[in-house]
Amino acid sequence: MTTKAKSASKHYTKNDSPQEDLSNLANSIISNAGVGIYIIQHGKFAYVSNLYQNLTGYSDKDLIGTSSLNYIHPDDREMVREEAIKRLQGEKIEPYEYRFVNKNKEIMVVLEMVASVMYKGERATLGSFMDITERKLMEDKLHQEEQRFRALIEHSSDIIVVVDLKGTITYINPAVEQVLGFKPEERIGYKGFDLIHLDDYKFLVDSFDALVQDTSVPVVKGEMRLRHKNGTYRTLEAVGSSLVKNNVVEAVIVNYRDITERKWAEDMLRQSEQRYMELSIIDDLTQIYNSRHFYAQLEKEMERSNRYDQPLTLLLLDLDKFKIFNDTYGHVEGDYVLSRLGQVIKRCLRDSDSAYRYGGEEFTIILPVTTSNDGFVTAERIQNEFRREVFTPIPGKEVVVTMSIGLSQYKSNENMKEFVHRVDKLMYQAKQNGRDRICPA
Repeated sequence: MTTKAKSASKHYTKNDSPQEDLSNLANSIISNAGVGIYIIQHGKFAYVSNLYQNLTGYSDKDLIGTSSLNYIHPDDREMVREEAIKRLQGEKIEPYEYRFVNKNKEIMVVLEMVASVMYKGERATLGSFMDITERKLMEDKLHQEEQRFRALIEHSSDIIVVVDLKGTITYINPAVEQVLGFKPEERIGYKGFDLIHLDDYKFLVDSFDALVQDTSVPVVKGEMRLRHKNGTYRTLEAVGSSLVKNNVVEAVIVNYRDITERKWAEDMLRQSEQRYMELSIIDDLTQIYNSRHFYAQLEKEMERSNRYDQPLTLLLLDLDKFKIFNDTYGHVEGDYVLSRLGQVIKRCLRDSDSAYRYGGEEFTIILPVTTSNDGFVTAERIQNEFRREVFTPIPGKEVVVTMSIGLSQYKSNENMKEFVHRVDKLMYQAKQNGRDRICPA
């Protein structure tokens, strides 16, 4: 047998060095391939590159001559065998993934590509082996995060909307049906501005333009009303932000939270507080302000008069012989007279004027931006209106109740106590002069 024949018939054993049978060029390619290279012949490892050994932890002495399936995760062995056959037969060409058990008994996820080659004169399988364990862990983690994020969005009670740069809705979560009555498919593809209340339209458009045009705008917040499918409006708190990629805005994401009930509760609380405040300063019987509120308001009007050099006039009126009326006809009839007087006073005043039950049958009236002469006209109007009120405390008995009024204009920087005392003295002067009259300063 010739030397050449002997060489051709030589069988490869575990003690042989396959590196000697590869050309220098092949060795150079394999060393710089970036993937582990191996050759399988007759179902057993015939060659493994240095990188393959480094990746798996097995040396060539561990692998050469052993079955390649021994190192594959038991659950993946049949799949790997079938996938390799498909590729060797030309049915598929893309790489495939499987689990590999390294020397430390750790499971690796590998990406593998195989091809049919001739090695030492016989058909063999050439494989490339890439460790993608870290990448798969990251992919799995990312997938889990995506799933968790999607679950949060899908089950969120807030409406989450994605709109493109033209304002068209490309995604909306199921919460839209709970809040606005629309199914997601009824809104996707429609403009995001369609349901906005007209009074809130400009705010939404301006906010959208800001997010689309300026990548530095972090978020835009605000409240707005959106139309429910049934035609009513819901109040929502909106937080919008830009979806930016490579410093370019690709879309706008808006989170809507339904605050309709909260706003209603706030309005009710505000009305309740307003009502409580009114009750604390309103006299129950006459439905005009009480004396406690009188002093606070008079102080404000005096400050305003001093600051802007505007006139201010104060009226103080007292019903004539009202104690005799009460003693004769009773307090119920007396209270009715006071109630009617409160209505008369309110009818005779401007919106800027204010009236107060000062005490018992005494009333004060603050007339801002009013001279003493103009105040006299108001006093006459009240006096004349009340004369038309005829009372019948007992059947067949008609009674007209008169009043005495004192009035004066505020003097610049005058003390409040002195101002009120001056007007009070003028009211008593009117009584002393015969009652049923007005006494100005």
